[in-house]
Amino acid sequence: MKKLYILGGLAGLLALSSCTDHVVIPPPVPLVDLNCKCDMMMDDTNYVYDDTCQYYSIKNIVTEGVSTARYTTTLEDDILPGTIWVEVRSISWSDDGSNNPTLSEWKAFLEDNPTPGFSDNVDHNGIEVRWLDEYGELWVSDTAQGPCIESFVFNTLIQESDTLGDWMQFDATLDCRMVRESDGTEACLTNGHIRSAFKLE
Repeated sequence: MKKLYILGGLAGLLALSSCTDHVVIPPPVPLVDLNCKCDMMMDDTNYVYDDTCQYYSIKNIVTEGVSTARYTTTLEDDILPGTIWVEVRSISWSDDGSNNPTLSEWKAFLEDNPTPGFSDNVDHNGIEVRWLDEYGELWVSDTAQGPCIESFVFNTLIQESDTLGDWMQFDATLDCRMVRESDGTEACLTNGHIRSAFKLE
């Protein structure tokens, strides 16, 4: 009789365990692999920034009018002091209340200009490069004629999206004239190679 009770108990436990709800854990959503690096020469010194990137935008939202935005990426290194900024200017769109252009508008804005010129005004289209050197001095790309080569080329532009947002990854090469803000000293940035991204936000 004891054996029957034990068998009955085991059967009951098995029946209860078979009714347990199983939690289904969805697989992780893949994130865009954001690789960033800057390698450049300033006169005779090579600089490499290879650790940290940030992405942001500056907007002028106009209700029932034309809104504008500029997109920036910054690159830094944990060891080497300094920061380099690359800012692309400037998309215009009629805002629908989202405070953003549509993904297709933003993508076309970036892809339709693979060789932007250097810009010296936030209202002008083009590229601006800023560099904070190891001494805390700020240098800004300049559009004046001079001995430096002036070139910026997006070699690749790849749009990808994930749960964190919409990205335009790029690989670019550049050469330009840089001017130190504190005293107007000029230097040539040469053999610049930047991998980073812009974020639609």
